[in-house]
Amino acid sequence: MKDQYSLLAPWYSSLVKFIFGQKLKEAKLCFLDDTKSKRVLIIGGGDGLDYAEIEADISGEYWELSDSMLKKAKANLQFSQLDFRLGNFEAGKKFDEVWLHFVLDTLPDEAIESLLEEIKLALKAGGRIVFADFFRPKNYRQKFLNQVMITFFRLVAGHHRKDLPDYSGFFSKKGFSKTEEQRFMEGWVKSQVWRLK
Repeated sequence: MKDQYSLLAPWYSSLVKFIFGQKLKEAKLCFLDDTKSKRVLIIGGGDGLDYAEIEADISGEYWELSDSMLKKAKANLQFSQLDFRLGNFEAGKKFDEVWLHFVLDTLPDEAIESLLEEIKLALKAGGRIVFADFFRPKNYRQKFLNQVMITFFRLVAGHHRKDLPDYSGFFSKKGFSKTEEQRFMEGWVKSQVWRLK
């Protein structure tokens, strides 16, 4: 499997911080409470740097498609109790919650449906998805940045999307309902909690 992030991995976090400051990190962490008592599934966590301050309280599995990103995550989260896996997630064990941060905006519709189906199988009863991603831009600057990001990742990382997904439609179709939400950057970025109905 080709590592589409091999060129980006060394400077990805620095680039994100330069453009967005701490906002994306805040969006990832805002609903991550009481992690010590939970078994978590992290899908597409990248280099894992944003989770480093809570690494001692994280146990579960960490799935990533990029080998170079996964190696960085292992180094950045070396004191966690995570089992690091390379490849597409397939349900096996059960988890209290799933962290799905800035992943769905990179996937084609059919891949989103397949992933959410696997996640349904992996969630324990009463479990939740902690989700964060980009939504419809709210001003000209955001529209410009949004289009630049989509084009950049299509060219550099081979992403297939040309637009942002209808997240709510996909979650609802798979039987999830939204229970919490927090907005960042005027709502361009949102963090949400989804639970099975």
